[in-house]
Amino acid sequence: MIGRPNRQKCQNNMNKKVIEILSILIHKMLNDEDLWRKQEDVIIELEDQGYTIENISEAFEVIFSEVISVEDRDFYIDYEMPSGYNRVFTKVENFYFSNEIKAIIYKLNGLGVLSADELEIIIYRMMQIASVDDLKADLVWDIINDVVDDSELMLTISAEINEFDSNLLKQQRVN
Repeated sequence: MIGRPNRQKCQNNMNKKVIEILSILIHKMLNDEDLWRKQEDVIIELEDQGYTIENISEAFEVIFSEVISVEDRDFYIDYEMPSGYNRVFTKVENFYFSNEIKAIIYKLNGLGVLSADELEIIIYRMMQIASVDDLKADLVWDIINDVVDDSELMLTISAEINEFDSNLLKQQRVN
């Protein structure tokens, strides 16, 4: 019985440390740091601050168990509705999409030229890539090009969304 209060105190200290780490990780996420891709660097940084690998691992487990799970309810498709609707990013999309990619989606949605089905298929495909690789405007352009069959619509999209102004994308539009 004598050792029990010390054991509980030790466990409470460990929980405090995990909460401190969670606070640091959440702060990094709010500043658009990609914890998944920079995990090794973040771990080294936290160890340098005196946190144990056990506490760091527990904190990452909490963060990633919430963020990485993708379910059908994370994607909403109303086949009747045109794009241009008020679309809200899921937690998972917010985690994986950079501000540049979210801006492209907002602009694409704001144009109102795609069906909701087309827009959600594009976002779904973007999510598939973003969860394993760095999603850039040229990859988004390729996805849109695969989904949208209308060449005039593609010209409208390329003219209205300035992120598609790179030389590579101009060459693709000409060809």
